[in-house]
Amino acid sequence: MTASTVTRPVGSATGPAPRRTSSPSPRLRLLVCAAVVVAALAWIAVRGLTSSFVYYLTPSDIVVAHKADVGQRVRLGGLVVAGSVSRVHDGALRFTVTDGRRSMRVVSTGSVPELFRAGQGVVLEGALRADHRFHADTLLVKHDGQYRAPDLGSSAQEG
Repeated sequence: MTASTVTRPVGSATGPAPRRTSSPSPRLRLLVCAAVVVAALAWIAVRGLTSSFVYYLTPSDIVVAHKADVGQRVRLGGLVVAGSVSRVHDGALRFTVTDGRRSMRVVSTGSVPELFRAGQGVVLEGALRADHRFHADTLLVKHDGQYRAPDLGSSAQEG
């Protein structure tokens, strides 16, 4: 009996060489992390801005063009119709706003500026409800921005 010898190919002592797993370089890791952070910040900014946008519409936009859905928060702008302003027992202010073509009834529960009156331009923030009225929680009065000093003669007579 002769002893058999096992011959192996050169360079393979026990089989194929172990495969080396390469991990990403630190620079690549940093770029991926930065990209994820930038994407997250962009997403937050877009979501935050789109939810806070309030569109400025006229009564015609809402009544005729149906640019606002029930419950959608929008801004409504127009003139207060003379003779339409009333306060009801629940404290809400009711009036009608027009753009010259269409009118819309408004229920305002927010504070009322001193300059508010019939014929005055207003901007209201709120939502259209199923009762076809615009329910506002913010009432802003448009004015020309001109300051007029009080009449000196009237203040002397009052004092």
